[in-house]
Parts: sequence; structure tokens; C-alpha cells
Amino acid sequence: MTFRAIVVSLAAIGAALSTSAGAAEKFERPRTFPANLIPGISAAGQNYTIASPVTSDGFMRIYTVKTPYGDFQVIGDALMRARQYELAALRELDQVTNSEAFNRALAEAGLSPIKFAGQLIVNPLGTVGNTLSGIGSLFGQLGSSAHNAGKVQSDPIADLTGASRRKRELAVRLGVDPYSDFPPLQDKLTQLSQAAATGGLLVSGALMAIPGVGGLIVSNASTSANLTNLARDSTPAQLLDIGRQKLAAMGVDATLAEVFLTNRNYTPLDAAVIVTALEAIPVSGRDVFIARAASVNRRDAAFFMRRQAELLAEYHEKTGAITGLVPLGGFPFTLTTAGVMGFLPLDALSWTENTSRAMRDITDSMKRLGRAGKAELRITGQATPLARQ
Repeated sequence: MTFRAIVVSLAAIGAALSTSAGAAEKFERPRTFPANLIPGISAAGQNYTIASPVTSDGFMRIYTVKTPYGDFQVIGDALMRARQYELAALRELDQVTNSEAFNRALAEAGLSPIKFAGQLIVNPLGTVGNTLSGIGSLFGQLGSSAHNAGKVQSDPIADLTGASRRKRELAVRLGVDPYSDFPPLQDKLTQLSQAAATGGLLVSGALMAIPGVGGLIVSNASTSANLTNLARDSTPAQLLDIGRQKLAAMGVDATLAEVFLTNRNYTPLDAAVIVTALEAIPVSGRDVFIARAASVNRRDAAFFMRRQAELLAEYHEKTGAITGLVPLGGFPFTLTTAGVMGFLPLDALSWTENTSRAMRDITDSMKRLGRAGKAELRITGQATPLARQ
């Protein structure tokens, strides 16, 4: 992800807020946007249409996406772009499951088309609870699973049958998160991975005929290969253990790390992306970012934190300018060789009461920390003229 040329002076905002104290502050309504004019967003695809106009809340755009699987709300340009990739992947999967070749492979493997899904094993957690000790010595992956039982998005039986591995391989091939929170995609991935695990090479071969993108679609090219390998080769429990080790090496408190890593608003891949991004910024204060990330209680906020981590890593890779992280107004801001900078993946900044309150909190925090000098906020979207003043 690259920054648009939107830089807002926090020092100027602080001065403006001080000037307006006690006077009636001028606010504006959050903007709406024609769906077909939003940069980087396609208003329609073969299996979706974005309702127009797209609303915003002064920070993020709020999309309503109409699909054959139902209507979905998506908050934020970044998450909408991810949904577009997921819908494209879902279209590919639908085409495969409706193809003669795939259904012939199912039949040759002794499976009835798609109806077997979800009926292979009953009460998987109870079954695994009785067999973990014996299986653990045979399958190294279950060592992490047993230690992290109940903390990760994982199905131990699917791990044993190979369905989990097939699911990760298929998702990575399509460039999407294996643990996506998009229900239609998650259901289809689960369904087809069970088919591949049960039907063997015949079904797996039919699935691998899907044209893939070659790896995960992430913003930072330098970490893409590493994350692709992690997503494909590691179970959620293993990702959790890797995250613990890396955060400990960064000096993050173990309890704080655990709260973050087990926050279900993040997918296991989200958490891995954040940890990988912070690992690429070897400065003090990374626990500030983890503390904020651990506190979120909504999916869109979690994805926002993931994108912010990627932005920080991208900026530091290009400039090497980040020297530390500090909390300002509840958000992690960077200390750089040029001053204080905030990198936020905001879509559409309007000057509303909420925006004013947020900026006041940030500038007040700057003063308390003695950082009231040069400071700026860089965003990925656009800002109204009033918000820039």
C-alpha cells in the first residue's frame, strides 16, 4: 500500500483547536461517494455489486455489497479490496464445483457431489480429547494444537485428516486468507478441502487446476514470500507459538502478547502479518502498538490495525527513519528523524465532532509528552479542505 499525498499538520490542528476553544466550531457532514469513482475499488464484479452512494463516518468508507450469497457490510477501503479478492476466489471455486471434471472426480473417489460436507466426523473436539496423547508423538503439529486448545481457529480432526493443510494450500493458491471471516468463502474452502482430503489425488488434482495467483496478496512485497509460507505450512496453533516467540524477542510482556494473539477479531494470518511487520521495525515502543491492537473488539478495527502495521513497516523499509513508537490519543505514532508522524489507513477524513475529538486527544497527548513541535498525520485516503485546515 502506498500513501496518497495527504499530509495533515497536527501542530496546525492543535493551534486551530486552541483558537476555537470556547467558540462554535464548524463541522461538516461525512461525505458520500459514487461507488464507481473510489480509487482502487471496482463498483461491480461478476458476483457482486457495491451499492451507491457509499457512505462514510468521517474516517472510513462504509460499503454495502450485494452478492448471490447475501448482502454484506464492509468497513474501509482496505477490507473492501480484500473482499474483492475473496469474491474473485469464490467465483473460481464456484466454477470448479459446478464443473463436470470436478464432479466426475468426486464420483470416482466415491463421494456424492458436495453433500458430504460437514458430515464426515461428528463431535471432533470430543474425539480429539481422547486421542491427543497418543497422536502427539506421531504428528508434531498437534503438539502446538494441544497446548493452544481453545485459543485458535482450528479443527484438530481436519488437521489429522489433512483437510486443514488442503484448505491452507487452496487459499494461498487463490491469494486469500485461509481463515477469512467472509462466510461464503470460508464455507466453500472448508467444503472443498474436506473433499480433497477424503477424495485423495483425484479430487486434489481437480482443485489444483484452479488458476492461482501464486501466493498471498499482501501489501509488502519483501515479506510476501515468508507470510505465504507461514500461511500454507503452519497451523493456527503453530502461528500462535511463533507469534509468542517473536513478540518475546521484541520485549513485549507475555501477558500482553497473549491477549493480542488470542483476540478473535484477528485471523491467525492477521496476527502473523502484524508481528512480521513489527519485527521489521527494530525500535523501542513496539509494545505500544501491541497494546492498542490487543484492545480492539471489532473486526474492522482489527483489520485497521493490521493495515497500520503494514504501513509502518513499508515506510521504515524505504526510509529507515522510525526511531520509536509512542501512544498519542490512543493510537501508536512514530518518532522519526523528521519528528512525530502518524500513519493511519483512513479512507475519507471529514471534520466532524468525532474527528475533532480524536485530533484534540492526539494533540493533548503530544503536549503531555513534550512533543508539540513538528508533527504530521499521513493517511492513505482523502481529506476534505476543512479537515486539512
